[in-house]
Amino acid sequence: MPYANRLLNLLHTIIAVLISSTVVSFTALYGHSYPYAPLLIASIGASITIIFVIPSSPMGRTWPLVAGHVLAALIGVVLSSVIENIAVLALVTITSTIFAMILLKCVHPPGVATALVPVLSTTSQPVNLSFLLDPVLLNVVPLAVCGIVFRWWLSRQTSTHTEQISSKAATAHSKTSLYFEELHQVVETRNEWLDIDEKTLDEIFKQTHLLALEHKNEKLTCEHVMTRDILTLKETDTVYDGLKQLQQNKYSAIPIVNTSNEVLGIFSLVDFLLYVEQRKINSFVGLYLLAKKRTSKTIGQYMKRNPISIHQDQHIARLIPYLTSGFHHIPIINDNNQLVGMVTQSDLIEFLYNLNQ
Repeated sequence: MPYANRLLNLLHTIIAVLISSTVVSFTALYGHSYPYAPLLIASIGASITIIFVIPSSPMGRTWPLVAGHVLAALIGVVLSSVIENIAVLALVTITSTIFAMILLKCVHPPGVATALVPVLSTTSQPVNLSFLLDPVLLNVVPLAVCGIVFRWWLSRQTSTHTEQISSKAATAHSKTSLYFEELHQVVETRNEWLDIDEKTLDEIFKQTHLLALEHKNEKLTCEHVMTRDILTLKETDTVYDGLKQLQQNKYSAIPIVNTSNEVLGIFSLVDFLLYVEQRKINSFVGLYLLAKKRTSKTIGQYMKRNPISIHQDQHIARLIPYLTSGFHHIPIINDNNQLVGMVTQSDLIEFLYNLNQ
């Protein structure tokens, strides 16, 4: 990762920590009503670290955070009222808290420290069940809300680029790998807790696989696979012209460009099916004749705008997530965003087949 991105991510984390710490502190300060209870539980600092430094950790999700602290506090309060020996009390509290967290699937390590607050309390006033409300819930709930907002913001950041290009782009990258079920089985059989969720682990696996393909065949770029000198149309051309070209050249899609040869969209038979709406026409000829009668309709009205495109210098591995997720044609562009070629599923399969001959 470039240093600029590292610094930017660090800045985002620091800002999130500052905001959440401020929210928790002010909520605790103005909502505190039990003088014998602490203003803040010290373990809340460790919770903030988990949520914002390692946001993919299952232990920092809303349920483990809230249930982990509240359950731990309840165990600590109850046991401290029935066990007098401090050594035995601490031992039983830690063991019981961890067992209960595992049982209820709300493992949150800082919660164990929360359970010890009633145990190690040095005030003359014994800690009672009010401790669960103030300060535990008073600290944990605002932090949980901040964590939800932060994870939502992170998900928006990672999907913004693909959403700007096409709504299907997210599908191409969110699709699980071929070995996700096997990955799940391996994780299930390991008798240990992983501080990362399976979907994030699978995403790392996919990115590693693509990078390995690039390293294995470093010089194989989209330029080597693409079809050059392809037929293009303008968005001002009629639907009749578009279907005529599809029929005569036996194409399934044609890129639409402007006067600067920049890709504006893609026109295909599927797009025209949307044009004829719910009409029952059972042949290409029928569609063709219908379009011929309506020559005023232009391709620009019915083409798929802002299609996914990839730079000609990108490795062919970058095509795989798209061509295996419902995309059939990927326009290839140069440094000036001009169309220089097209890659289809057939192009990639044929290229890889010939590569191994």
